[in-house]
Amino acid sequence: MLSTNGKDQYKTELRDGDFDEYLNETGKRVTHRLQSSKTTTSTSQTKKITDRSATPVTDDRSSISGDSNSESESIPTAASKKKTLTHRKIFHQQLKIEKLSENYQDCAKLIQIHGEQYKNLHILCSHETIGVLIIYFNKYKSTKLHNLCISNVNLDAFINELAYRYVSLPAISDLTITNKSNLAQKILKLKHQVQSQNIVIILKQRCIHLFGLINIVNEVEKEINSITNECKSTAFNLSLEPEQIEFLLDIYLDELKVLETNFYGTNIIESLKKGELIAPSYLRDRIEEEIMSLSRLCTPIKYEIQEEAFSLIAVSEYANLKNIARQYKSQIKIHGETTSNTYKIPKALAQDVSNKLTAAAITIHKNDLAEAKVDLVVVSSTSKHLCDGILKKAGESVRKEYNTAVKNSPAGLSEIDSGNLQCRRLLFLTWKINQSSDEAFYQSIRNFVSAAVQHAIKFHHTSIAFPPIGCGGYNFDKTVVAHEMLTEAQRQLISANVLLQIDFIILPNQTDVFGIFQSKLESLQTGRHKTRQDNHITYNFTSKYNVNNYLQCSSLQLIFILALTITIISNTKEKQEECRMALENYVKKSISVSEQHDLSGLKKWTQPTIDSFYMYCFQRLVIPEMDIHTGYCKLFGSKESVREAENEYYRQQTKQSEHARLMVVARDVIWAFKKDENDWEKFPSELNARIEDAFISKLKMFKYTNDKSVEYEIDFKNNHETCVATQQHRAIIRHDDVRVPPHWELQTKNVQRFVLDENSHEYNDIRELFDKTMTKKYTTIIRIERIQNKQWYTQYNSYKNFSAKEDTEKKLFHGCLQESANLIVNSFFNRSFAGVNGVVYGQGAYFSANAVYSHSYAKPSQSNGERFMFVVNVIVGNTIRGNSSMKTPPIGFDSTTDGDHIFVTYRDDQAYAEYLIVYH
Repeated sequence: MLSTNGKDQYKTELRDGDFDEYLNETGKRVTHRLQSSKTTTSTSQTKKITDRSATPVTDDRSSISGDSNSESESIPTAASKKKTLTHRKIFHQQLKIEKLSENYQDCAKLIQIHGEQYKNLHILCSHETIGVLIIYFNKYKSTKLHNLCISNVNLDAFINELAYRYVSLPAISDLTITNKSNLAQKILKLKHQVQSQNIVIILKQRCIHLFGLINIVNEVEKEINSITNECKSTAFNLSLEPEQIEFLLDIYLDELKVLETNFYGTNIIESLKKGELIAPSYLRDRIEEEIMSLSRLCTPIKYEIQEEAFSLIAVSEYANLKNIARQYKSQIKIHGETTSNTYKIPKALAQDVSNKLTAAAITIHKNDLAEAKVDLVVVSSTSKHLCDGILKKAGESVRKEYNTAVKNSPAGLSEIDSGNLQCRRLLFLTWKINQSSDEAFYQSIRNFVSAAVQHAIKFHHTSIAFPPIGCGGYNFDKTVVAHEMLTEAQRQLISANVLLQIDFIILPNQTDVFGIFQSKLESLQTGRHKTRQDNHITYNFTSKYNVNNYLQCSSLQLIFILALTITIISNTKEKQEECRMALENYVKKSISVSEQHDLSGLKKWTQPTIDSFYMYCFQRLVIPEMDIHTGYCKLFGSKESVREAENEYYRQQTKQSEHARLMVVARDVIWAFKKDENDWEKFPSELNARIEDAFISKLKMFKYTNDKSVEYEIDFKNNHETCVATQQHRAIIRHDDVRVPPHWELQTKNVQRFVLDENSHEYNDIRELFDKTMTKKYTTIIRIERIQNKQWYTQYNSYKNFSAKEDTEKKLFHGCLQESANLIVNSFFNRSFAGVNGVVYGQGAYFSANAVYSHSYAKPSQSNGERFMFVVNVIVGNTIRGNSSMKTPPIGFDSTTDGDHIFVTYRDDQAYAEYLIVYH
């Protein structure tokens, strides 16, 4: 047995360059790699170095036969050799998978130091890229230096004192000093404490590798598990009420985020929503104390907002109010008590001719609804009697189609074929009767009419017929039904601005219903219409208020004004009081009330202008109060919205004044541009006025954008305009030499009517024209009036001159009701009349060369039996046979015809009513 000096000499010689010669003389080198066997437990993996039978490996450079003599141990068998190789392979791969190659040197060093403690254990431990190697002399193979040899028993005993463990950790980012979590810091501290002991600690993400003496590895593993358990987060219940949790998450959210950031391994915000706290046990008391401190609430206080103007915007301002409260560590809740106010839109003093003209497109007939000759017949499916009657007359195929449509249309609106009926289509519509209040009932009638009219417009129907709903079996107030149905029909026509004939069909035996509807229609057509309350047109809004939810306006029904109470919740009385004062100041600064008197311009506002202004205000939650007679206007609401409403008032007023001024400026002037070699086209009236205004202001250039969004620039000096996009030029002309006919009398107003002398040539010429087809068709001519409408005549005369079609001018007839005649005299043959007397040859204004044909449409007045027929100058231009689908003539044509005596025009300035014959 060698002394200590002998062992050192052996190690020195073993490292020298004469390694091969030394082995030839003393024995052979055996490499023995550390292998591992895994022992799996619930918390860790253990690998021990367990190579019990060292297998001799022949050196690459020389082969030396070993001594086969056996002493006390058996020579390794082929089976043990195979097992050793297998273990070596597994161990080597495991090290590479775990990427521990950088730690082989530390492992080798630890094995070598531990081996030094054994007198008779002569080994040399080193590391290579493939693993750790133990170099020794095998006792059974060496023939010399027996005192340096090692038996397998001794080597196994040595190896079994070493262990490898794999310890899993919770999901944390890393185990470096940058990780401030308590778990990471404690493990780093543990590593620092044991690094001088016989153990290698390798820290990886979410795991730790331990290698060293088995007793030390066990102690360190136990300490790591203890740290892990200590730092493990657990859910704890908190003694908090739902109101406290809501308060914390609303007011102290930032503070809770700071706590969550400062204390690693905690889940405060999300767990707090469930009334829990997720944190390590050692942090529980500290965090819980902090949370309970923030959640201590004092008795809430209430603050009532008296300002009515703010109650309109309170819900939209709720977010701002909450943010103000948060600045004082307070939480607020809004509660509302509803009181109803109805705000009414006043009636205009100025006559609105467009309303009267539109009303003229509505007619009342005594007939059976099933016999109506219109595009669309509306049937209230709520009335079983009416529904069954229509379906029976329409035929079985229609009934089957109706049954299928009802199943597929839960909305209660179905359009189907008309079958045997004379109309084109049937519209079955559910009348959703609401009798919860008078206003709700009125609105249900309006909803029925508006739904049907909008459907007809959407699908391009040109005529529609209604029954008087609720006047049969339901026996509702007929005056109310007539009022709501007719005014809503008129409102829909004004809003849509389309050509649509609306008929109301009353059964012949319903004389009282017919009289009420006819009277109401006459008041609409003459502008004498009065509502249920004579001095107002009432529009209503419905607003539904849910506590702490947004105000939602639904239909034009009713406005609910809210008496608001704010509840303030906080930790201290001081914070509550500071919050209340801040909210009070904000409310005062947020609202505004504007009052103005003596606004004389209001008297000139038309009804559409007033309606538009009120709607503008309502959409911005501003309440206007106007007295048209005295010129008073009050606006109240949010400060910004009131300012916007004031600007809108001045814009509307300026628009009215400017429009009136421009119309005066351009009354006798027509501007037109050249379409082609023979035709000129007038500019629209409003644009015509703007061009004339620019011209008399001596501007050199004038820019405008047409209705197709094409921009043009007019050069007054060179009398042409240029398309900005294409740079194409076209000539323009100013026509101001508008001379009235020489036989016209002096007039002081724009429109005047003069009765012709029966002995004048003018009277006899018109009577002779009338008598060509009307002889023996009338009793007497009461009077013939000359219509002197200067503006209309100027428009007509300009069209005649510019169109180069004056040779196609014809004198034609147009018969109508007395009310329609009065409207026509003051304006044009408005195309809203299309459909009143049929649309067989197109949807325009109808004229005939035969007075007897027009006579059938000149219905006698109910008051005195008078009939009215116009003698009209019409530029028919190029004409083509028309049909009911034509809304305008085809390109290249100016009018449509029946090919005989009927002509249909589509421009307001294409015809001029020169005379009106009143006769019996």
